[in-house]
Amino acid sequence: MKLYLSPKAQYQYQTLKSKSVRYAEQVKGILLDIKEHPLEGIGSPEPLDPLFPDYLERRYNGSGMILYYYEKDYAVVLSIGNELLPSYEELPSRLRKVSEDDYLSMLRQMEANRGHGNDPKVGIFWYNSAWNELLGVVSHPVRDYTKANASDGRITCSEMHEDVWRKEYNRQKHHGDGSGPFIGPYENKPRGRVFYLMDEDRFVVTVGKWLEEYPQAKALILEEFDLTESKTTFQYAVHWDIGNTWR
Repeated sequence: MKLYLSPKAQYQYQTLKSKSVRYAEQVKGILLDIKEHPLEGIGSPEPLDPLFPDYLERRYNGSGMILYYYEKDYAVVLSIGNELLPSYEELPSRLRKVSEDDYLSMLRQMEANRGHGNDPKVGIFWYNSAWNELLGVVSHPVRDYTKANASDGRITCSEMHEDVWRKEYNRQKHHGDGSGPFIGPYENKPRGRVFYLMDEDRFVVTVGKWLEEYPQAKALILEEFDLTESKTTFQYAVHWDIGNTWR
C-alpha cells in the first residue's frame, strides 16, 4: 500500500527530526506500520469520529498523535503532533466555530445580497453554435464595482479569455475523459466581452463578425448577463473575430 504525507505532515516530520531524534524514530516506525497495517498495529489506531470512519488516529507517548486518512490502496498522513508540535483541528468533526460576531456579520452580508441575483453583469463568454448555448461564462454584478475599477469610464471583469480557457481545459482533461468543448486554441470559437459604461449607464457587448452568422446568440447573452435590451449595444471589434488574439 502507498503512503503519502500531506505538506503539513512533511513539515512537521522534518521539524520533529530537528527537535527530537527519539520522537522522530518513533514516528517513522508508526508511519511504516501504517503503510503495512493501516487498521491495526502500533498506537492502537481508532476512528477519529464515528461519522468519519476513514479518518484514523494513532497515539504514542501520551501526547503524540498521528492523524491519517485511509483508502483501500493508500493512506494520507494529515498531521503529526506532540508537545513539540502542537496540532490543530482540521477535519469536519473538529472545525473551529465561527465567532458569534463574525456569524452575525456573515448573515447581514448575505441578507444584503438577497434580491440581487438578477442584477446586470459584465464579463466574458464563448458561444457554441452547435449547441446554441454560451460556455465558459465569467460574470460579475456591476454593483460590485466602483469608479476606481473603471478604465476610461468602462468596467469589465479582470478575467481574460486565454486564462479561463486554459483552466477549463485542464479541469476537463484531468477530471473527465478529456473530451469537451475546451479543445484547441481559445480564439477559434466565437467569444465576446461585456462592458458597462458608467457615465452613460449602458452596456456594450463586443463581439466578432461571427454574430452576424449566429444572431440567435444575442438573446442568450442578454439573458445570461441580465442585460436590458434597450440599454445594451452589440459592437464589432476585430480582436474578437474568430482566430484573432493579442498577437
